[in-house]
Amino acid sequence: MHRLMFCAMLSVLLLMSSARAQDVLKLSGFEAPNLTPVAESILSQAYGELGIRIQTIITSPRRALLDSASGKTDGELVRIRTIEADHSSLLRVDVPIILARTFAYANKPQLRGKSFKQLRHLRVGHVAGARFAAELTDGFAEVWTADTPEQLFEMLQRDRIDLVIAGEGTGRRIIRDRKLVGVFPLRPSLQEVAFYHYLHEKHADLVPRIEAVLKRMLAVPVGEETDGVGETAPEKDGHVLHKTGLS
Repeated sequence: MHRLMFCAMLSVLLLMSSARAQDVLKLSGFEAPNLTPVAESILSQAYGELGIRIQTIITSPRRALLDSASGKTDGELVRIRTIEADHSSLLRVDVPIILARTFAYANKPQLRGKSFKQLRHLRVGHVAGARFAAELTDGFAEVWTADTPEQLFEMLQRDRIDLVIAGEGTGRRIIRDRKLVGVFPLRPSLQEVAFYHYLHEKHADLVPRIEAVLKRMLAVPVGEETDGVGETAPEKDGHVLHKTGLS
């Protein structure tokens, strides 16, 4: 009798432990200081409404994707929507949670209202290794690169360049922290990238539930910019500024 009661209690404890384990989603992620923490905050709140906790497993971007696509983790914390073309096992939660924008920043009022193509005679700068910015600035009179966006905004202030290509969050932070007066983004943005949350197909039943919560939370996706959306990491070469083009 006692043995039967012990076995019954043990079974209940195991079921409770299993239920608790299922209430934690392990999501693949990677180091992106202006992206990952924002996504974690949004998704923690959203899943919290469903009684589910999330845990982010940080690895390299490639390893993170392999783990989520194979089902080793429960999904991707946040990614651009193109990944689903190559990884059908990942189901997109169809609510953009972060919208990343890239702008050209200037400090000359006469540049307001001009299209980017009208500015090709000017001196432009971007972070070294930024593929999108490098393609965008091809054909400009002078193209400069630097190790950090802070260096570029310093060059802008010293009238060594006329434009800085940078992410919205990065530009906003530098303008605020350095109290830069008269520096502004030229509109419209040069690029907009939407980031989405993905779940592995084993959690297909959870997709519409979390999607409904996010739709209610995010009438507009959060406008947080990463320093390197769709770009490689900045190339390091001491603190040397590099002039990459003359015409």
